[in-house]
Amino acid sequence: MSTALRSKSALQGWLDAFVREDAFLSRYPYYAHVLASLEPVADPSVPSMGVSLHGVPGHGGRYYLHVNVDALRQAPQFLRGLLLHEVHHIVLGHLAHPRFFGAAQPDLMRLAQEMSANEHIEEPLPSPVLVSHFERFGVRPGQSTLERYDRLCQARAEGLQPRPARDTAEIDEHRWCDAPRPPEGGLATTRAMLEESLSRGVVDAERSRERHPDNGRIAGRTPEQLLVHLGSADHGPELFVDWREALRRFVARARAPVHSWSRPSRRFPALVGVVPGRSYQVRSVLRPHLLVVLDTSLSMTVSELAEVARQLQPMSAHARLTIVECDAAISRVYPFRGGLTGVKGRGGTDLRPVFEPSFLRAHTADGVVYFTDGDGPHPVSPPAVPVLWMLTKPSDFGCPWGARGRLVLPSRPTLRAG
Repeated sequence: MSTALRSKSALQGWLDAFVREDAFLSRYPYYAHVLASLEPVADPSVPSMGVSLHGVPGHGGRYYLHVNVDALRQAPQFLRGLLLHEVHHIVLGHLAHPRFFGAAQPDLMRLAQEMSANEHIEEPLPSPVLVSHFERFGVRPGQSTLERYDRLCQARAEGLQPRPARDTAEIDEHRWCDAPRPPEGGLATTRAMLEESLSRGVVDAERSRERHPDNGRIAGRTPEQLLVHLGSADHGPELFVDWREALRRFVARARAPVHSWSRPSRRFPALVGVVPGRSYQVRSVLRPHLLVVLDTSLSMTVSELAEVARQLQPMSAHARLTIVECDAAISRVYPFRGGLTGVKGRGGTDLRPVFEPSFLRAHTADGVVYFTDGDGPHPVSPPAVPVLWMLTKPSDFGCPWGARGRLVLPSRPTLRAG
């Protein structure tokens, strides 16, 4: 890497030429298009490379790639790995999503972000922090950044010291971790970048798929999965659903009549202690625990899944949510913590696995809310818990039981489930 790359135009020209080389473009087509949208700046203050996000009033945000020209000139073998690392920070939402800001233990959030940014990189990196370094604390491959952060926090609460190995170092400075919140419009900028990368990179990915069968992923995910991960956005849902009303059938159980030996039956006053009375009392399910099932099959579009992700935030104000991802089989179950972490599946559709009695018993929910397009087999008999089907397409749904709501894009701006 030449030391002549000091000016902005020279650095931009170098980056554009690098990502368009066939050796890089064919192996990392989507990465190349993300990198092409960054504005590079020469910055000797970063160890080798870094990335930042700045708000632009009226224009969303702008990503910058900080390059220490001298450091990379001395260790050019790390160039590819560093570029992939920075792309991972961007597409995983580390600089843009509110869920990564204001952490109670920012040093552990930095560690979680660093190991997530290093995962799925096969190119050389300078002494990287890896998932394997923290497996004794419950950190595992395939976990989200927030899952890893939770494991590290739990380890510290138990008196352990989750630190990286002595011979490892953070590849870049996570300066964004010091901010109380992400730049305004940053999440929308990140989504737009991914959408553009998806549309432009698909041709390059298909062209070289025979040589590189796994070139259709970024950070171990497809661009579609990353868009869903970022779907719980910094703006509200596109469609209005009155979740207080939609969930009232679950909350209504909080005032169900209960038998009471302390209250005599008015119909049989002479049989006090023999025939129980009935009274209404408030129970703990005023904020019910719900299984929220996401149909992650291929028939669910990216826009539908992204809108479902946006609906979860207002929904969580009225209930405690456990997310279940299911296509033809259940792939993941996890508590909702303010946003989705990317969905797995994208196969066929089977609406039955979630309603297996053993699964429902294991999760003891007060009800099930199932987001689906309805295109799949359903159980013949209803489960013991109430069910609300939230249908994402206007087609007929053959299930004869359960309440129904509509979440159809984009024809109706105002919906009411019930």
